[in-house]
Amino acid sequence: MPYNKTTSVNGKEIILTREEKSAVDEFHKSRIAFAFLSDGRCAININDAREHKVYLKDDFGISFEEFEHLTRGYIKPGRLVFYTSLNFLPVKDISEEMVNLLTEKALEFFGPGKYEIWNGLKIGRLGEEWEAIEIKGTVLVR
Repeated sequence: MPYNKTTSVNGKEIILTREEKSAVDEFHKSRIAFAFLSDGRCAININDAREHKVYLKDDFGISFEEFEHLTRGYIKPGRLVFYTSLNFLPVKDISEEMVNLLTEKALEFFGPGKYEIWNGLKIGRLGEEWEAIEIKGTVLVR
């Protein structure tokens, strides 16, 4: 099934150009996506072009209403990125438990090192990594 023909950002549905779709697919495959579900589970998605909204609905049955309130984000080398909603807003509470779980995944897939904790994203060009709204600190992954 083709994914990422459209995306939702800031409450708007956007039809992607072929170039944007390719860039979005590449970005999504380059990161480990995560979402903390209301039942306490962490839904991890690896090497998958689907955006959060799609994999959470397809694989976990998450409704759009629930999706808008989940803490989600991604891991890339050197950073753990947290946000919520289609506005990519900062998360109110990033727990030590969340960070510990994600550092295990970071170590497994990207290796040891210093990882910044990003909270919220400034929306930019589709398919590119966006700038953090705030950097909460760093964690040493080893």
